[in-house]
Amino acid sequence: MNDKLIPEKGEYGAFYETYVSKVKGENIKELLISQVEELRSYFEGMTEEQARETYEDGKWSLKEVIGHINDTEKIMLFRALCFARKDDQELPGMDQEDYVKAARFNDVPLANLLEEFELSRYVIRSFMNHLPEEALTYTGTANGYEISVRALLNIIPGHFRHHMQILHERY
Repeated sequence: MNDKLIPEKGEYGAFYETYVSKVKGENIKELLISQVEELRSYFEGMTEEQARETYEDGKWSLKEVIGHINDTEKIMLFRALCFARKDDQELPGMDQEDYVKAARFNDVPLANLLEEFELSRYVIRSFMNHLPEEALTYTGTANGYEISVRALLNIIPGHFRHHMQILHERY
């Protein structure tokens, strides 16, 4: 099924290439779970105060980055679920800045944010395990882009990898 998970260029908007290209050809199911340990390792031994730090004024704190990842993954999974079930309604986009501000992630214990990430990843993998193969290529419109189920499932770990690169480079 892994080869069947690789989306083609026309299955997602150009905006998403940043994320899809970061995981192209990898085993998405395995990556979803290995990234849980990657995130936990990054934050191992970090205090709540350290997790509230930003690398520059006006940028997100480490906790806000995790919260943003968690929110984005839920949205991508919801979109994948809708399209896999042949729901033809156009789905809205999200304003990530508004989401992060409204969530107040700096008030959430770091352990809870990490646990939420892990639990979400198991839910995503379970969804994938029960997904009919033909549903991978089903498409729908979200945020103004036509996108396939398998593209959404690639965006999830690719988006995570994108943010982990930023964490390693700037924090």
